[in-house]
Amino acid sequence: MRSFARAPWPLLFASAGLGLILSAYGAGRATLPAFCGADTARLLLASGWHDALGWALVLNPPARVLSDWALMLLAMMPPLLAVPLMHVWRSSLPRRRVCALAYFVLGYGCLWMAAGPILISLALLLQLVAENGVLAFAGALLLATIWSASPWQRAALNRSHRLRRIGLFGWAADRECLTFGAVHALWCVASCWAWMLVPPAAGRWHIPAMMFAGAVMLGERLAAPSRPRWRLPTFLSLLDRRLIFTPQLIAARHA
Repeated sequence: MRSFARAPWPLLFASAGLGLILSAYGAGRATLPAFCGADTARLLLASGWHDALGWALVLNPPARVLSDWALMLLAMMPPLLAVPLMHVWRSSLPRRRVCALAYFVLGYGCLWMAAGPILISLALLLQLVAENGVLAFAGALLLATIWSASPWQRAALNRSHRLRRIGLFGWAADRECLTFGAVHALWCVASCWAWMLVPPAAGRWHIPAMMFAGAVMLGERLAAPSRPRWRLPTFLSLLDRRLIFTPQLIAARHA
């Protein structure tokens, strides 16, 4: 835990805290305000998934949904980026470091924003199917837990640990930072998508759900890579002392 007091962790946790505050006092979140009863949900579903989802999106304007999604990313993702950000920082010339970080974050953020409409639609469909907020949250949590235990999540997580070459000069260096950010985000989406469904399904408890899901994803990211197989989810194995001393955490500790 002492490692979290050293750079770049304080800045990343502060960024996540800012995202949580903005999310708490933001304009709202993607919900189903008109679907207050099971009968209403069944009636909409009887008209087809496409129409039901269309009504949900009408009730939640895309601009507001995407702004809330961006705030959720700000609240959950910064601590996950400690190792790749330090890799970009160390691999760039001192005069180019800020620019290199900006390109990496741009590539990372653009891909996550592109994935946002798909994941938000899945969360809305889950709410429609469950017809109950508690059931929707329980379903999202169960799905995320099963995904965390699967070999496919472990394979995607292993790929997200890979660091790419970063050039030193010109547009080639900028392009490689941008590409690194996008590729890293691709594998991050592949490994974390199920946990990103939990906060939208949590209703009024979306802020605690964001904190919990973010902590789970950070624990998974700091765990040492292993062979893809069915296993106990990382967040259920946090008492294992080996998770505290991983190559990723040690690399960030000596930044």
